[in-house]
Amino acid sequence: MIQIADIRFLTPMFIIAAAAIITLMIGVFFKKSQATIIFICVVSLILSIYAYSKIFEEGVNIINNTLRFNITSNAFGILILLAIFITLLASKNYLENTGIYFIEFYSLLLFACLGMLLMVHGNDLIIIFLGLEMMSICFYILTGFMRKKIQSNESALKYFLLGSFLTGFLLIGISLIYGSTGGITNIINVFSNTQFFKSPVFIIGIALFLIGFMFKIGIFPFHMWIPDVYEGAPTIVSGMMSTAGKIAAVGTIAQIVFSSENLKDFYVLFAILAVITMLFGNVIALAQSNLKRLLAYSSISSAGYILVAFAAMNSSSTTAVLIYLFAYLFMQLGAFIVVSIIEVENFSKESSPKTDIENYKGYAKKNPFLAFSLTIFLFSLAGIPPLAGFWGKYYLFYSAIISNKMFLVIIAIIAILLSILSVFYYLRIIVNMWFKEPDEPGEIQKKDYSAYFAVFLSLAGTIVFGFIPQLIFTIFKIK
Repeated sequence: MIQIADIRFLTPMFIIAAAAIITLMIGVFFKKSQATIIFICVVSLILSIYAYSKIFEEGVNIINNTLRFNITSNAFGILILLAIFITLLASKNYLENTGIYFIEFYSLLLFACLGMLLMVHGNDLIIIFLGLEMMSICFYILTGFMRKKIQSNESALKYFLLGSFLTGFLLIGISLIYGSTGGITNIINVFSNTQFFKSPVFIIGIALFLIGFMFKIGIFPFHMWIPDVYEGAPTIVSGMMSTAGKIAAVGTIAQIVFSSENLKDFYVLFAILAVITMLFGNVIALAQSNLKRLLAYSSISSAGYILVAFAAMNSSSTTAVLIYLFAYLFMQLGAFIVVSIIEVENFSKESSPKTDIENYKGYAKKNPFLAFSLTIFLFSLAGIPPLAGFWGKYYLFYSAIISNKMFLVIIAIIAILLSILSVFYYLRIIVNMWFKEPDEPGEIQKKDYSAYFAVFLSLAGTIVFGFIPQLIFTIFKIK
């Protein structure tokens, strides 16, 4: 039962839920209400972030221990809201120019956001499952939003079928955990009980539960959906899924794994999966000619970097994951937004979106700002100092190095080498933009200032938090 004192902790979710329902109703009953709906979405996201600032330092479990609010979960919640906010700014012009400007897009975006917030605050496996499904169903629909494009429909169908199949793994895992423990509420205590880990049924349940989240994060061998789905989905949706979706999945599972001393015995498994995922993502990315697929494989390799901190599983791991996801939010989403703007310039209703790397030849002469922004985002993804991505990777690898285990130190060295490998495929894009002649010279005339502002915010986050990384510690009150 909800207590009066609990309401202030639920305020961010209440605001998003109310905005999602209101925008849906306005879209149904009022025509030409786009400006009003966008205004409501923007205000609701800002108010939700403000509401988080009022409860940030408090740690409490509410509604019979089914939801938890502490510095870590609140930080992940704010990152999700930031990702949705930046996506919202960049979406209007893209949707209009690609012929998919349907009002329900904004409601789906907010409902997905609500599901993600439930995930990161869930202290009950059923609550986490409900949040995951709310997010996933919205993602399935948004992936196929280009309903007249065969590739978009194929991507949505593939995502739906694979996602539904892996949901079965997750549910069976939850059932086995419940059957062997007799409870699925206050999961931190459940996963911290050594007695439960003596049960093979419980171990199998945990394995199936983790597999479900590995699919959402994009860990090898559960990554197969990512390149096709990201390529077929609207670019602005791909950017949102690769950032907000990953933050929600990683934030949920990280809080469970890092709180359990018993899972430290599985560090070798996490380390092996990290190496395979990093290796696969970076090597396959070298062969890509489509920029959206390249960014998709880059997202897979990023999941591998995050697993390095899971393998370390020490006091620095949570901080490392949080800092990396903070940097990842700006650089990955910023890169996708730039791609979406350029895609709109070359969009044809009769053909597939032109997102091949070859289309970026000489783009710096057409639009120096976007070319510069994409260059910064790609350098940051590669981990070039002093950008935010460098510090994100630094803390991930540092968490492994200070573990005092030679095996994890070797894993960190492999991660650094594979990170250097990523520079080569990012440089291909940068060389095309700055050192080759454009096929069609000329400056872009029509500019979407809302999307440009989204790029500017992402660029500012990538640069400012790169030069002043201690700001991240101040914002999230990390000690």
